[in-house]
Amino acid sequence: MNVLPSAAPSVTPAPCHWIVSVAPSRVYVGNETCERLLPTPRAIASWVASAREGRLAVSLVLPPLSRDGLSKAEEAVRALDGVEASEVVANDWGTVHRLRSRYPGLTIVLGRLTHKMLRDPRLADYFDSPQASMAARAALCRSGELAPGFRALMERYGIGRREIDPFLQPLEADEWESRSEKVSVHFPYLFVTMGRACLLGAMHGEPAEKFVPGAPCRSECRKYAVEFRLPVPGENGAVKNLLNRGNAYYHVVPPSVIERILGRLPSSRRVDRIVVTVPGDGSGWRQ
Repeated sequence: MNVLPSAAPSVTPAPCHWIVSVAPSRVYVGNETCERLLPTPRAIASWVASAREGRLAVSLVLPPLSRDGLSKAEEAVRALDGVEASEVVANDWGTVHRLRSRYPGLTIVLGRLTHKMLRDPRLADYFDSPQASMAARAALCRSGELAPGFRALMERYGIGRREIDPFLQPLEADEWESRSEKVSVHFPYLFVTMGRACLLGAMHGEPAEKFVPGAPCRSECRKYAVEFRLPVPGENGAVKNLLNRGNAYYHVVPPSVIERILGRLPSSRRVDRIVVTVPGDGSGWRQ
């Protein structure tokens, strides 16, 4: 386990370098896993002003929210009122319902945390192996989002865009294309899992106070990340890296995965946005 400055949590894979150099059209503001990092209306106003100068649209990213968090999130959402081309990325269905009920004209994007797929980097790429059975590949290379019930849910809430991860296992073509909504894909970090407690925030606490939900927060995750190197059984010393940021864990996908996804984009009818997360200047990540 290594504790790293957040300005250098990991090396950006080579296929992402040209993407980073492309002029962006949108900036993401907020945090997808921790409601303590919800931006204030004042902070959002500052972001909006800066984005307007750079001719960028703004996306407000919300994490899964508690009742108290929902109230704070609504304050942030109202700060986007009247901002052209703005949108809100919601990462739980309760937030989707609340926002659609109270802000019928709001553009809501379904965040990647809601995409139910196998995410464990120690297992997922085995299902890209010729040795994996077709039944296993079929079950783990697609979600249930093409089912009629899920399609009806998306239509009910008027969701026209969903975000997905760069999954290690190759998704079936229908998972990309047999949708009515547009698709955004994230590079290069695969979201793996999250919890309510924060590893970095617990390191300095007494044993009885560690990993307690709601413990005091000093925003350690804005300055540091923790890298885990997990041995892969039977792989002669090979490891899988996990990057911890606050209460969430990510995996930097290999260049082959990025190249595989990029290769399908020119012919895709649905994927029209790439969301790139890059190391920040010590105040967090930039998207």
